[in-house]
Amino acid sequence: MSLKQDNALVTGSNKLQSLIKNAAAKVDWKCVTTVLIAFIITRTMIVVITYLSMAEIPLRDYPLLPRYNPRNIIADGLIRWDSDNYIRTAESGYNTSNLQATAFFPLYSILINLTSKITGNIWTSGLWVSNISFLIALFYLYALAKKEFDEGVASRAVFYISVTPTAFFFSTVYNESVYLLLIIACFYYARDGKWIPAAIAGSLASATRLQGVFAGVIILLEALWLQGFRFFPKPWGLKNQQVQIKNDIFLIPKAWKGIAAAIFSLSGLFVYMIHLKSKVGDPLAFLHITNNFWGKGISVDWLPRLIQFIVDQHHEIGNVFSGEISGFQYLPDLVITVLLLPIIVIVFLKFRPSYGIFAVLSYLIPLMSGQTVSMMRYVLPIIPVYFLFAMWGKRQWIDRLIIGVSLPLQAFFLILFSHWWYAG
Repeated sequence: MSLKQDNALVTGSNKLQSLIKNAAAKVDWKCVTTVLIAFIITRTMIVVITYLSMAEIPLRDYPLLPRYNPRNIIADGLIRWDSDNYIRTAESGYNTSNLQATAFFPLYSILINLTSKITGNIWTSGLWVSNISFLIALFYLYALAKKEFDEGVASRAVFYISVTPTAFFFSTVYNESVYLLLIIACFYYARDGKWIPAAIAGSLASATRLQGVFAGVIILLEALWLQGFRFFPKPWGLKNQQVQIKNDIFLIPKAWKGIAAAIFSLSGLFVYMIHLKSKVGDPLAFLHITNNFWGKGISVDWLPRLIQFIVDQHHEIGNVFSGEISGFQYLPDLVITVLLLPIIVIVFLKFRPSYGIFAVLSYLIPLMSGQTVSMMRYVLPIIPVYFLFAMWGKRQWIDRLIIGVSLPLQAFFLILFSHWWYAG
């Protein structure tokens, strides 16, 4: 080898080392470490608890839904309830013989189908999709919280969402983690006025679940906010309000890029409606099935219906304290509904409008079905709540209280879920 070739090799090697060093210097290693620790610890806990409980505690006799291979007790314990609808849709799509599945939006099932091409197993592919989506979501969550606050809040927010009592849903064959990822990404990009990735994230979110249309609200509010639009101006005098409103009106046209992105974010829903029209003849089948089959349709008289629902279920809840577990499913949802109300109010008043209004919508819309069923799962993606807790968690006793209460509850609910007692 000639001297010229030797020099070329040395130069190339030095350039490669320089590139690696530069790339490593740009990595936020605190973020990587925090996310990986939170993910590995909590997901390992889920695997261990699922394995031990499935091995030692008899399952509820609940033969209505198919089970994954009972010999793989970890995967089997994480594939429950709504998982069947996602898997069947991934296998055969939507059709008139399975209309109830239209309530479950298509993106998650599409990802399961695509992943199964690699894994060769349609059942466990959902677990891969969910866990990988949750891991990526944690990176986005840390980055977003760090932008809004600081590293301490970001680290605590990542841990709090990982240990929250129903966070095991992020590792089951449910679409919670995919929706979480897309909503956080939408916040992350819209906050900086990056409308194209925000619009793409929003479009995918609206193809994941109906609440994905909130992404359009997020983008719209951020677009106006970044132009100086102020929704709740101070001081509160009438004259000041009139002046502020006039100023805000002239700012709206300047936000046209964000407004266009907000409109585009609804495309996932529109494409799904077009698909349903061609497959089952009803573009609004998901709404009709949600109302008629699942009993969760939104109505204008939702508040008296909600009150009546709570009154009707007090006997079931009372039976829990008498040792009757069948009524347990109503208790945690009712408790979280009550406890979270003041938290949502604080978020609305304390944070920027996109966070506050997203929190209010995410909390209220499920209740407009006139029931509290599944509220513990529905409130999982309200990320401003974790930011608020992370701010409070600067106090050591609050931090220990949150983690000390959340982890045992997550283990408890996971056992109930895997044993057919709790659907979330």
